[in-house]
Amino acid sequence: MNKIGRIEALDSVRGIAAFIVVIHHCFLTRAVYSDFFFSQWKTPATGIVSWIFLYTPARLAWAGYEAVTLFYVLSGLVLALPWVEGRAPEYKKYALRRMCRLYIPYVAAIAAAGVLNVALLHHAYVTGASEWVNSMTWTRPVTPTVIFDHLAIIGHHATINGVTHTLIWEIRVSLLFPLIIVPIMRWGMRGALAVLACLVALILGLQWLYGDISAVGNLMISRAHQTIANRAAFELQWSAYYSCFFVFGGVLAARLREIRLLFSRAGSWLGWVLLGAGLLVFQGHWSQWHAAQELMVAFGSVLILGAALAPGGVEKMLLKRFPRYLGRLSFSLYLVHVPVILALTILTRGALPLPLLILIVVPVSIALADVFDRLVTAPSANLGHRLTQARRESRLAPQPVLREGRI
Repeated sequence: MNKIGRIEALDSVRGIAAFIVVIHHCFLTRAVYSDFFFSQWKTPATGIVSWIFLYTPARLAWAGYEAVTLFYVLSGLVLALPWVEGRAPEYKKYALRRMCRLYIPYVAAIAAAGVLNVALLHHAYVTGASEWVNSMTWTRPVTPTVIFDHLAIIGHHATINGVTHTLIWEIRVSLLFPLIIVPIMRWGMRGALAVLACLVALILGLQWLYGDISAVGNLMISRAHQTIANRAAFELQWSAYYSCFFVFGGVLAARLREIRLLFSRAGSWLGWVLLGAGLLVFQGHWSQWHAAQELMVAFGSVLILGAALAPGGVEKMLLKRFPRYLGRLSFSLYLVHVPVILALTILTRGALPLPLLILIVVPVSIALADVFDRLVTAPSANLGHRLTQARRESRLAPQPVLREGRI
């Protein structure tokens, strides 16, 4: 097959999604938005402004959790491209590159945030701030158990740097991704359905054995940590759950050429229609059931990514300088922004109005992300390439010929 190459519009989508995650966590410093988010949209608005951001499409501005679902679908699409191009990587090289690309920056970000957590621990409770600030982050000490859980990529609750709990699933599923994409490439849609069927069967089986089957829409949240077996089942179940979103991205990748050909024939208007429909689906409140809600968000993500793949106006918009810049920094921006938000909130004792907090956090986080990208993220990715290239060259190098009496 012909090489598809890097699709820069998708980098821009990732950058914009990371930007939304930054805004999302700024909003979570306020009790009205934190309570609404963690109660699954059951708490009321406290005024006209909060009502707008809770119940109208304006909530797209802080739809960070939804943006993470888009990340998973997008990762499935991008990771599948080598298989689509007919150059499936050797697994050892693939795994080594992914770990260098993801795990090293992850550890560096945890270490930096951990230092701030320790330094600000005794001041971390901010009167009037949200539950997210006062109960879920730096008010908890950095214990050896917490450090081990982070380094071993275990668990849902990442108190040192909250965003990293979603990166745990990214790392795990990335390492399992060949098992997802090979059936899709070999059997097409039937392969994708077979993979999804296996994943759903595993999720339901674990829910039946260790959780509450009547509450399957929210998975094993209520009984996740009672025993070691429950904990292991919990981790396995959620890994299988997030794998489903990578399947959607893999299907998009497998059909990539057909999608772009269809869009080129239809005209650029189709991209705008898909983008509008995708954003409406993406930001909607569809169900109190976690799984049903995220299924709809994943569907909206597929539409948004389809719009980004369409030649025309949407693609041109995404290829402008600032979206491309955000795309380059997206992973670093994702990793560094929560410590910035927490430090500002704690040091100012929550005195900054939300608009001012956002105006400070955004440029500071982008600047730090640029530095982090240059010092950590990009060198880590390059290290993965160098290590795998070195392994390849060592195998291709001529071996010494043994002659009688000589070495």
